[in-house]
Amino acid sequence: MLSACMALIDGKTERQEFEAFYRKNRRLGMGKAYAILGNEALAEDALSEGFLRLAKCFQKVHDLPSHKLQAYFVIIVRNVSLDMLRKEQREQTLPFDEELYTDEPLPDADVSRLKECMERLSDTDREILYLRYDLALEYSDIASALGISEAASRQRVRYAKAKLRTELLKE
Repeated sequence: MLSACMALIDGKTERQEFEAFYRKNRRLGMGKAYAILGNEALAEDALSEGFLRLAKCFQKVHDLPSHKLQAYFVIIVRNVSLDMLRKEQREQTLPFDEELYTDEPLPDADVSRLKECMERLSDTDREILYLRYDLALEYSDIASALGISEAASRQRVRYAKAKLRTELLKE
């Protein structure tokens, strides 16, 4: 599996960095996948897919600080695992609420108020906002990491912003 990932990466130093990252974070990714899937074989598949997705965009994200790169990887593995779980259980997704999102800017708020509102969001919403605004990733990179289309990544960001806006306007 590692060799398949390495084939996707250009440059000797990037390959070495990826290999070091792989060896250091394999257990972390496996633990996250197993916690979600509860099956070792499925967790291994999710881990492999997560590393492949990371390898595809590694040249864009390898300069991130190690803790942010690690968080990015965990988000990838988490989403791959959840996708696998949904397929296995054949769950229906909730309809997208068109009324909630708009491109209006967020209202002004101090940092502590913003943190409070962010904590009330779901993990998925916080993660998509983290990828877009903290890591400053392009929509295409977010789409690649999450295994969704670029249009879907744009919609998820807008939807998460709308939820944050709603939280900020409360009171």
